[in-house]
Parts: sequence; structure tokens; C-alpha cells
Amino acid sequence: MSEPIITIEGLSLAYERDGTRNVILADLDLVVTRGEFVVIVGESGVGKSTVLRVLIGLARPSTGTVRLATRPGCRTPMALVFQDARLLPWRRVVANVAFGLEGSGFSRAQRLAKAREMLALVGLSDLAERWPHQLSGGQRQRVAIARALAVDPDVLLMDEPFSALDSLTREGLQDELQRIQAATGKTILFVTHDIDEAVTLADRVVVLAGSPGRVAADMTIDVPRPRRRRDGALLQAARQLRAELSGRSAEL
Repeated sequence: MSEPIITIEGLSLAYERDGTRNVILADLDLVVTRGEFVVIVGESGVGKSTVLRVLIGLARPSTGTVRLATRPGCRTPMALVFQDARLLPWRRVVANVAFGLEGSGFSRAQRLAKAREMLALVGLSDLAERWPHQLSGGQRQRVAIARALAVDPDVLLMDEPFSALDSLTREGLQDELQRIQAATGKTILFVTHDIDEAVTLADRVVVLAGSPGRVAADMTIDVPRPRRRRDGALLQAARQLRAELSGRSAEL
């Protein structure tokens, strides 16, 4: 069994608003092993994105522990890809990808070389000198992925990164992400509300349900890669996951 890289135990998160205590997550346990592709699914507002925010340090848990077993000397344990690319409009594509390496001790030439390497990985070498406004939505998300990978994180966190794209572009990027993960061996923790996307991408799908949100189910997607989107085993996994999500949401 691979070693855990993320271990979450008893995680709860609550905040006060107008004198009322709102509990977002309660008693959440989750283990992600090195090199694993884990997808978190659940209804809107159940706390999926909050888990990523806690991991990256943008939200502080009320109770519980989060442990990361990252490489010794790793400069950036985690990098987060958002739903929108959040590119800097005044920087060319290659400079956007190199942005996270500033202040890292690398020379400008080294930063740009790394950025071009990552652009090649996501299939955008020929667009390095373009401006963000000259890119399609799918191309901008590829640049965002390249920027996250440029800092060589141990874990790539992805918060519904394809949800704003049309279905054809979305499916193409799902295929690209699987190829990139196979090429790099990165651990990926991916949030979506789309069941078909989850079973297409994941080694394991974790269902969050209830209010407050908690882990309601944990399903291994034991389908060989590369995967074909209309494969019968994937369709069956999607049916099982929909039934699980529907049943667990009703229980909690």
C-alpha cells in the first residue's frame, strides 16, 4: 500500500455570522496516498471546496488535524487550480506560468525554461508569447495547470476547474489531465459536482453529504486506464455513485 501524503482526522469547520454558528464540515476523516487521483463529489454547499481551502491554508479548521507527508525540502507542498484561470492580463502566457517561481532563487532564464517545459507538458508550447485575452477558455485553464505544476507541488488541488467550459472542451481537458497525471505521477485532489467527470478521472471517489458535510461514501473506481468515456464499467460506476449520493444525502 502506498504511503499517505494527506491525512485528515476529525476535521470540523464552523463560523459565526449574525450571532448564529454555522457548521460547514463535521468529523471529516480522509486519507490520500501518494500518486493517487482522488475526486470529492457532493451537492453545492456541502463543503467540498472548503476541504481544499483548509489544505492550502486559506481556511482554519475549528477542530481536527491535517498532516502532510511531503518531500524533504519541498518548496511548495500544494498548488491550487481554481474554477477560473486567474491569469495576469498584463503578462504573456510564459510569464504567467513562471510567476510562482519568482522569489524561489531561480534565475530569470531558469524560470522561463521551467515555464516553457510545463507549457510543453500541457500542449501549449506554440502559445507561450500570447496574451491571456488571446486564448480560449480551455487554453487559459491549461495555462493555469501549467502554472501550478511549475512550482513542482507534491499535491495538485483542483477546485471544479472545468465546470465553466463547454462539454467538448471539458472532455478534452479531462483526457489531458489524465495524461498529465500519468506523466508526472502527481497526487491530485479534485473537486466536482459532476458524477461522470468523477468516475472518468478518479482512482477513488469520496462523497460528501449532509449538513454539516461529512464523508458519506468512499468508492474505488477499478477501471483500467486509459479510460473510454462510454465504457460500460464507467457507466455502471456512475450509476452506483449516483445511487450512493442520493441515498446518503437522504440519510444525513
